[in-house]
Order: sequence, then C-alpha cells, then structure tokens
Amino acid sequence: MTIDFSGMHIDGRVIAVALSGGSDSMALFHYMTNNAEALKIKVAAINVEHGIRGEESVRDSEFVEKYCSEKNIPLFSYKINAPDFAEKNKLSLEQAARILRYRCFFDAVKDGKCNLVATAHHASDNLESVLFNIFRGTGLKGVAGIRKNYRDIIIRPLLKTRKEEIDEYVKKFNIPYVTDKTNFDSDYTRNFLRLKIIPLIKEIFPEADKAVSRLTELAEEDDLYIENQAKKIINFAEGRAEISIPADKPVFGRAAVMAMKSLGMEKDWEKIHTDDAYNLSFNNTGKIINLPCGITAVKEYDKIVFYKNIENSDLCEIPFKEGNFEFFGKTYRITRVSIKDINLKDGLYIDCDKIKSGAVIRRKKEGDVFTKFGGGTKLLSDFFTDKKIPRFKRDKIPLIANGKEILAVFGLAISDKAKADKNTKYLFKLN
Repeated sequence: MTIDFSGMHIDGRVIAVALSGGSDSMALFHYMTNNAEALKIKVAAINVEHGIRGEESVRDSEFVEKYCSEKNIPLFSYKINAPDFAEKNKLSLEQAARILRYRCFFDAVKDGKCNLVATAHHASDNLESVLFNIFRGTGLKGVAGIRKNYRDIIIRPLLKTRKEEIDEYVKKFNIPYVTDKTNFDSDYTRNFLRLKIIPLIKEIFPEADKAVSRLTELAEEDDLYIENQAKKIINFAEGRAEISIPADKPVFGRAAVMAMKSLGMEKDWEKIHTDDAYNLSFNNTGKIINLPCGITAVKEYDKIVFYKNIENSDLCEIPFKEGNFEFFGKTYRITRVSIKDINLKDGLYIDCDKIKSGAVIRRKKEGDVFTKFGGGTKLLSDFFTDKKIPRFKRDKIPLIANGKEILAVFGLAISDKAKADKNTKYLFKLN
C-alpha cells in the first residue's frame, strides 16, 4: 500500500486519523498506529457521527470507540446534524456533511487536541472528484482534484494509493471494519460515478485513477502558480477588494473569485461574472457592473474595486442637530460657534440659519444635487466623480440634506447655498 507523507511535516506531531470505521480509514489507522515510532509521530483518532443513518451510524461510531479503546488510542468524538444543516442552508446532504465534518477537524486542531488530521482519501476518490467537478463545470482548481495538503491541517497520505491496494492491505492484516450502506446507493451523485461510470471507464483504462493522479499533480502546480500571481495583484480592505490592472485574464479571474468570496459570495459565482469584471478593465473610470449577493464591481482608474452594496436606502438617516453622531463606525461632531471666533479657512462651516426644519444627516440617494462653492448646481454623483471619490466610499460619507438638496458633504465641501455671508452670526463647524 503506497503511503506518501512527503511535504507534510509530520515529525514529532500528533496526527488524528479521521476514522469512520470504513475499510479505507481503518487501513490508514492501522498503518499509522503500527508505524508511529518509525514515522516519529503520535496517533489519535477523530470520529464524526453525522446524524444521517440513524442507529446504523451510531453503531459505526460505537465500533470506532471500542476499537480505539482496545488499542489505547485517544479518540475525539463529535456529533453533528447534517440533514438539518443541509435544509437550512439549501445544500446537498453530501455538501452539508463535508462542511460540518471539516469544522470538527479544524476545531480539534484549534483546541490543541492534535496538530494534523489525516483523511483516507485515495487515488480512486480523486478520480471520482475530478469527474464530478468536470461534469458539474469547473476550472483548473477543480481539475486539480483533492489536495494532498489542505491548509496545512488536513493531510491525505493515501492520495496516490488505488482502492484495490487498500482492499488488499485490509485483507492481508485482517483489519475489521464496518460498511456504510449508503455507499452503494446510486441516488447519490458521487456514488453514481463510483458504482456506474468509473467501472466502465476502467474496462478500457484500467490505470485511470493513476493517470488522473498525474494530471491532478500537474494541474495543482499550475493552479498554485496562478493563485500566487493573483495574490500579488489583489488588496483587501474593510468592505472591499481592489485588483490592480492591467492583468492577465487567468490571473485576474482568480483574483476576482478571491474578491467575491471575501465579500460573502461563496458559491454563486460563475465564469460570466469574472469575465464581466475583467472587461471593466477596458472601460472608462466609473463604469460599474452588479454581481450576485449584492456585490458591485467598478473601474477606478488603475483598479477594479469590488464592494458590498448597502441594501437599506434609509440606513443612517438621522435628524440634524448639534453634537456627536455615529455614521458607519466613525464618530462625527457638529459644534455651534460664533463667526467672530473662527477662521473660515480652517475647516468646514455651515450657516446655522440656512439649515431648515426637517434637515437630516444621511447617506447619498439617487437624484441628490449639490451646488458648488461659487455657484453651479450638478448631480451629487457627478460632484463625487469630479472629486475622484471612489464609489465604494460614497455610501459611507455623511451628508446634510434638505430633501434632494445637499448642503454639506462631511470632510469635503459646503454647498454655496449654506455658506456664510455678511448676515451670518453663528455657524456649525463640521468635524
């Protein structure tokens, strides 16, 4: 049985085997416990009861518990409710189980129970995953299949091992195991590939799993290179992600996926979204596109900026008054002062008598107008463009407004209609 720990940095570490009780995980567990001293590791086990198969699932967990107890191996047990999680999050049962299972793995490492988690994914699983990704529609990352090392926490030392080799190992050492009957239910997508499609492929290409393993190694190298290049052109800040342009399309596309994921778009992105964002590179500054999950991408000079839209148009609308107020996490101050006590050039001041009843402090709205100092009224959006204010910042700038008339833009300008004149006695200073 081929075991590959290269590049996994296992020396002196506690490795917990993800132990379901099935033949694959039991084979890996047997190998690691019997070779722990030679590998210079300590072995533990993790078992996750998914809440899917009722008493049968509980029985499998009890089998694992008894086996670990007999071998005097530490066991970390978790119980999850995959069906409930799948329903609430509109996921397939397979997706839900995997997400929750991996949360348990990461929690075990975070809690200091182990340093690494070893799963028993093998070459035949990898073939299945690659086919699944291709038929579903994928890019290079999907062709790269199952990673040998995932986030330096999950390791897969059997990834070059064929299922037939594992079965031979189990038989040779008479290793006990339990059988998950759902593995033989072709209603599950991956099971259909495993039970119906892959046997037909192997009739013609008996070494298909090994051949695909070679493909995934090459694809993973290329994928990691593109990912590293993408990281060089993207910058993350609070509530936005900026991609420097020009950039090669494959690199930009990967960076765009990173940007959308950082803003909460975990699974709804498609190639058309990255293509549309890339095409912004060839448009004028200010050109925008709307993406799913309330995300906007905009061309800002030498960058494509992704940011999350603010959905509530009345958000942060408060009556105008003297004092402090909070606006998108920042504190602002309005202070009443005498015109005799200040120099108008040292800040933004608005004539107290020109603030009418009903004035509010709010964010921008469509149709807002602003009269520049010295005259000339234009749309507030055009004023922001003239001042080169990025779109992702505009929603978070507090305004003093009478209806659609903007009297002040905090930190930027006072309207000509609210400036001090010869009759002004008192002003509000805006900080």
